Amino acid sequence: MISIATLDKLEFTKIRNHISSFAITDNGKNFLLNLRPNSDLDTIHKEGSIVNEAKKILINLSAPPIEYLPVMEEALSQSRIEGGLISAKRILDILKLAQVSNNLKHFLKSQPDNFPLLYESSSTLFSDKLFEHQIQKIINEQGEVKENASKQLSEIRKDIRNKKDELVKSINRIIKSLKDDDFVREEYLTLRDGRMVIPIKVEHKRHLRGFIHSESSTGQTVYIEPEETLELNNEIISLSFAEKREIERLLKELTKHIGQYSSDLKRSLENLAYIDSVFARAKHSIEIIGAFPEMIQTKKMSILDARHPLLLKKIGRKNSIPLNIDFDDSRVIIITGPNAGGKTVVLKTIGLLSVMLQSGIHIPVSPDSNFHIFNKILLDIGDEQSIEDDLSTFSSHLKNLQSILEEADDKSLILLDEIGTGTDPAEGSALAAAILKTLLEAGSIVLASTHHGSLKLFAYSINGMQNAAMQFDHDSLTPTYKFVLGIPGSSYAFEIAGRLGFDEKLLADAKNNIESDKHKLEEFLAEIELKSNSLNKKLAELEVENTRLKGLSNLYKNNIEKLEKEKKEILKKAKSDAENLLKDINKKIEKVVKDIKEEGASKEIIKESKKEIEQLKVSAENIILPEVESVEEKYDFSIGSFASVKNSSTTGQIIELNTEKSRATISVGTLKIQVKLSELVPAKSFKEKEIRNDFNYFKTTDASYRIDIRGDRAEEAEFKIIKFIDDAYQSNLGRVEILHGKGTGALKKIVNELLKKHDKVKSFYFAPLEQGGEGITIAEIA
Repeated sequence: MISIATLDKLEFTKIRNHISSFAITDNGKNFLLNLRPNSDLDTIHKEGSIVNEAKKILINLSAPPIEYLPVMEEALSQSRIEGGLISAKRILDILKLAQVSNNLKHFLKSQPDNFPLLYESSSTLFSDKLFEHQIQKIINEQGEVKENASKQLSEIRKDIRNKKDELVKSINRIIKSLKDDDFVREEYLTLRDGRMVIPIKVEHKRHLRGFIHSESSTGQTVYIEPEETLELNNEIISLSFAEKREIERLLKELTKHIGQYSSDLKRSLENLAYIDSVFARAKHSIEIIGAFPEMIQTKKMSILDARHPLLLKKIGRKNSIPLNIDFDDSRVIIITGPNAGGKTVVLKTIGLLSVMLQSGIHIPVSPDSNFHIFNKILLDIGDEQSIEDDLSTFSSHLKNLQSILEEADDKSLILLDEIGTGTDPAEGSALAAAILKTLLEAGSIVLASTHHGSLKLFAYSINGMQNAAMQFDHDSLTPTYKFVLGIPGSSYAFEIAGRLGFDEKLLADAKNNIESDKHKLEEFLAEIELKSNSLNKKLAELEVENTRLKGLSNLYKNNIEKLEKEKKEILKKAKSDAENLLKDINKKIEKVVKDIKEEGASKEIIKESKKEIEQLKVSAENIILPEVESVEEKYDFSIGSFASVKNSSTTGQIIELNTEKSRATISVGTLKIQVKLSELVPAKSFKEKEIRNDFNYFKTTDASYRIDIRGDRAEEAEFKIIKFIDDAYQSNLGRVEILHGKGTGALKKIVNELLKKHDKVKSFYFAPLEQGGEGITIAEIA
């Protein structure tokens, strides 16, 4: 349990007050003002995470539909009392509670996967449109009972209006008659005790028969209710009483109705206050660029880029010095350095950040930090001198330290400012050393500031302790407020005194009076700090240079990758354009063949057509660049693996592999086909029976493995064969078949002559007898 006194010392109340200003509802503000640290890890983690969700909503979406709501627990409790009556204004507040709860519930339930904790919290928010309607029938937006709330109320108010109109007419008539004689002091109607009266000059009061209600402060005017309007005024008063009774009856009924929902409404009010506090904490986190760091007890405590939140608010992030503390294996850190150098601020920063984190508040640190959860935060900070208790400063410190020693354990954070001060330095430092050692043995995490030089040496000699210093600028002789871990600091008393204008002779005498060894130690520490500062400066410069070089390296790498990507895109487009051109060429060839067939062309036309086809072939061979081919993805094939021919449904098993010529022979049923490796892609394993032995089945988008010229005329057959071989070559078909039949042998002869002369045909032969024999010629494509 962290005491209220500790929270006050660490100025946690100021933090709560500031965060509460972000809350919208009164209950939300009260929730934050009473926020206390928790030591349960799951609870702390949930609070930090739900604030993270709220931050995402505020940054990426919009503010939640939370509106101002006053405290209304008392009114809700009153609704449970038999015969209780809640005012119309308070009922309007309760209606607003129901409306805000309903709107917020729907808002948070719109994205349950993105904001699971807020979604879960919204489950108890009140949502009942019928309840809202029941109130809206009776109460208007100004918090008044509507005229049509009941038939009786409507009739009463109508009668009141009529009577008032009649009364006004009568009064105006009387005023007009008196005005002519200058008896009337003022020309407007006046009310006294709810009754309409006429202001008459005191000297003329006998000229109007009626009842005197009052007179002015000067005594110059009397307010008279005319005798003839007494009855009308009485009737209006009577109707007003009836109106009041009817309103009370309606409000009692409405109060009773609210009482049936009071438990749900109270629960919703509490939950609304909590959600309001979550979004208030999220707004504060955005303001301070806060984070919710790790809290792993088994991992060393590491505080990175921490800032005191109140100091951050006062001087801004740019002017505040970040604090970095890595505890490593040490649990006790002894901080030394000049006065007003920031030692106390370091202690308070760590204490306050721990309290905030354990209260579910984001803190201004790096998210890579790791904090421990403390059951106790014990501190001795500031002058605790007590006149009332007859305690000196030293005695007061001892009393605090004794209490700390009794309570300290391995889940305690202990902050000690100027330990061992207020008494003889030798005895004070010896006592401080013993206290620090005892706290180390208790397993507590301790940060202690001191000016005792012997404690600096003590920290070096004890495992689990280490020194730290507040950095000092030797050029300006001013503190930099930077925390440096691992080295002790000097107090710089003489340097600071010199800067403040002390006489040099006086300072020289003072230095002579100090013990020689102690003075040498201080000089040694100052020299170490100076060298450490210089090394840190050079290290920072190297880190900047290293970051710059890394940036250049990444930029170069990104540019290379970008160029490679652009190259591939260009080559890919080039191949696509080439393929489109090939298709266009093939269409032209098909048109030539079709024209010849349809027109029965002469030998001259056939000769010209052949010449045109040869020219198209040359164009086609030159349009695909070697670079385009290199874009294709390469695969590792082996004998026995299955492969598919690109842009076709043909799949077979590799039975021969010639890596030198980049070719493979695949078995497709009883057919063996030679294909370029670049035209193959890996395929899933197929069973033999799944591979069809049907030549017409194996088709590509650009060419077929078989052509049937049976029944064609000689000229027509020639063009078909030429186009077929060219298509097969362009489609990288290693082996094709020409079905010409046996017949007279004329077509077989034409096929033989054409294949002999064709530069793309490596060899040709008849098919085996069982596959067609001399009726089919098989051609191997180069």
